[in-house]
Amino acid sequence: MINELKQEYYKKGIIVIPNVFTEEECRNIKHQAYSVKDADIVASGYPHQPSQSAYNKRSLIFFPALCNSYLNQIRTDERMANLVRTFIGEDVRQINNQVYFREAGDHDQFAWHQDIMFREANIFNQDVEDDYFQTIIAVDDINIDNGAIEFIEGSHKSTMITPPKNLRVFERNSMSGTKYTAKKGSVLIWSVMIVHGSEPNYSSQNRMTYMNGFCRAKAANRYPFYIKGGKIIREIDPKQIP
Repeated sequence: MINELKQEYYKKGIIVIPNVFTEEECRNIKHQAYSVKDADIVASGYPHQPSQSAYNKRSLIFFPALCNSYLNQIRTDERMANLVRTFIGEDVRQINNQVYFREAGDHDQFAWHQDIMFREANIFNQDVEDDYFQTIIAVDDINIDNGAIEFIEGSHKSTMITPPKNLRVFERNSMSGTKYTAKKGSVLIWSVMIVHGSEPNYSSQNRMTYMNGFCRAKAANRYPFYIKGGKIIREIDPKQIP
């Protein structure tokens, strides 16, 4: 099954692996995410503005695993670590750790973009295009109506778009992809190069996701280690977050 998933990933730039985490774990992720306060993240040593809001609602939080033991436990769970090892090896850095709330009716959205736009040129080398590994855990069911992420399959191989002027405004601009749905507990994995975006969640259903992004250590000269010499590094060093 893993070999088939790898082939699909390399072909499309996006895959969905169902039933990685349980519904109970997803309920706990959600509960813990709502318990995280900005002041807790600041106190943990995170070096930037800890959260973003959109439309007067909380939108996302950055590196909540620094201050929440359960979110850190999920981040370093063997199921996640084994996926990382299988796809990118045993010397890996963690690049992002985020919760997206995507509450019902919050109108949050993301323009067409490629995640490569976030990778700092002074930290990452060109290997990042092949060595990056973006994951999200579907904490809620993801469906067509609640802001499913739309991916242009295969675009990771040949397409480079101009970064959007406003990341938080989706405009279709004649581009069309596939909206990926998933049951809670599934893990979505995609390439740093694939073009994707999402329309607002106009539904009455929440669509929380827990994001963790990784890359082979050789592709970056900074960011905290996640796996080093095959061993999971269970604590994040905030001093290594640029």
